[in-house]
Amino acid sequence: MVPFALIEIFSQIQIPETRQAGIDTLAAYTGATKVHLFGKDAEISIFLPAQGLPQTLPYGSKWQAFLRECAKTQFYIGSLPVPPDGTLCQVFGVVDKDGSAILVFLGKEPDAEMRSQISALLPLLGAKLTVERAAQSAAGHAAAAQNANRHAGALNVALDSNRRELQKAFERAEQELATRREAEKKLMEADRRKDEFLAMLAHELRNPLAPISTAAHILKIAGSDEKRVRQSSDIITRQVNHMTNLIDDLLDVSRVTRGQIELERENIDIKTVVSSAVEQARPLIESRGHALNMHMASSHAVVHGDRTRLVQVIANLLNNASKYTPRGGEIKLSVEVEKAQVQISVRDNGIGIEPELLPHVFELFTQAERTPDRSQGGLGLGLALVKSIMVLHSGSAHAHSEGRGTGSTFTIALPQAITAMGSYSNDVKEYDGSYGIHSLRVMMVDDNVDAAESLALLLEAQGHEVRIEHDPHIALECALEYEAEVFILDIGLPGMNGCDLARALKLHPRFAQAVFIALTGYGQAQDKILSKSAGFDHHFVKPIDVVELDKILAKIPSRRSHSQ
Repeated sequence: MVPFALIEIFSQIQIPETRQAGIDTLAAYTGATKVHLFGKDAEISIFLPAQGLPQTLPYGSKWQAFLRECAKTQFYIGSLPVPPDGTLCQVFGVVDKDGSAILVFLGKEPDAEMRSQISALLPLLGAKLTVERAAQSAAGHAAAAQNANRHAGALNVALDSNRRELQKAFERAEQELATRREAEKKLMEADRRKDEFLAMLAHELRNPLAPISTAAHILKIAGSDEKRVRQSSDIITRQVNHMTNLIDDLLDVSRVTRGQIELERENIDIKTVVSSAVEQARPLIESRGHALNMHMASSHAVVHGDRTRLVQVIANLLNNASKYTPRGGEIKLSVEVEKAQVQISVRDNGIGIEPELLPHVFELFTQAERTPDRSQGGLGLGLALVKSIMVLHSGSAHAHSEGRGTGSTFTIALPQAITAMGSYSNDVKEYDGSYGIHSLRVMMVDDNVDAAESLALLLEAQGHEVRIEHDPHIALECALEYEAEVFILDIGLPGMNGCDLARALKLHPRFAQAVFIALTGYGQAQDKILSKSAGFDHHFVKPIDVVELDKILAKIPSRRSHSQ
């Protein structure tokens, strides 16, 4: 995969006005003393410095000889005299496959991986240089034709020929520019998806960090309370396992997409693979109340592949269907044997796939838009792994959906075996429990059970009375009965987000004096503005800063103490 830093450098080199700066950046990036860029002039069949760069070079004949040798291969090493004293310097030429552009590196040879990355980007740069040369040539032809027309009408035939050549040159230039614009569009889209993925990764890693951080604080103050120690330990174990799974997914997709895994192939009955995958996915399917219907072909089918990886593929498809299907939905898994292929389909009646997203669902960093409750979770790497693993098995993967709200169908196909028998970057501050001075009645609403229970344990250890609700609608019904003085609300709640819940609670006069605290994985300026507009008094980013929270709670007067 080509690094985005190198893509950005080549984007700068594409433009004549920023080409020199891009060339200098490329030299620094590769460690070369200097870098030169040459494009081939098709009319005179020699290589000339690209536009925007110095057009003269001392010892030109020796350089031309070197460039001619470069054009014969994709990589060439030689020695050339360089200014000011003509000292010989080792140079390395990298050529695009059409021989229309040459990058020459002075002083240091790019390593094999970097040469491969540069070679992948050179064709687009070569096409751009060809367009520039064609445009220059076309402009020259037009000027010559106009001059000939002024001096002699007898040259009309030649002028018409030049006009036709000019038109063709401009058409070629337009085609090349259109290709360049499309390539730039794809690069920008890839960059956008990468940025979105990194933001999502940061958020997913913050979620388990929140209960881990809180449980660690509880362990500090739990003393000999074995129940709290055990609860905190269980929370940390579960969340560490969750983080480990996230990191394993990242490493797995990296290894698979770069071809750094070796399949342990064997002849496998596909039905045993499906059964193992269903067992892996069943806990998630059952927790979301889905009905799983299976249809298995009556005939047995044997495939030649890696059992573990094929189980992973089918389990990923089942988990994907479960994540993107509302509770109580239906998932259908079918296995069909047709001629020399085994087809496995997973169909759901979930949220479906938008037409513009459908062609890209198997690409890395691509994920459907998340709902406000983020009930899908994960990093969106599962389908990228499915596609990559199927390619390694000489199989295929396809997705189908009629659009939003119509459900989705994912189908993988494998050849039968020949022998088949019929949160958070925030530093955790030390806490000594010295701020709390009185008891408050707190209602906490968070659909993350571990996060809610760990924070509740901490608040109870400080003497506060805490009630936990995981469903915002139930919380709204119970709020009047509980008469909380403080509400700690997660923003990303299922069915009704924390902002809407805060607005609904504030409509009741009984909570006019209550303090509302937002707890979320999002901490951008816009997120804080949204929570403030919903009526929140404070905004905390997970994992919560328990020192600051205790300071805030210490300043809140207890209405119960006043009534007494």
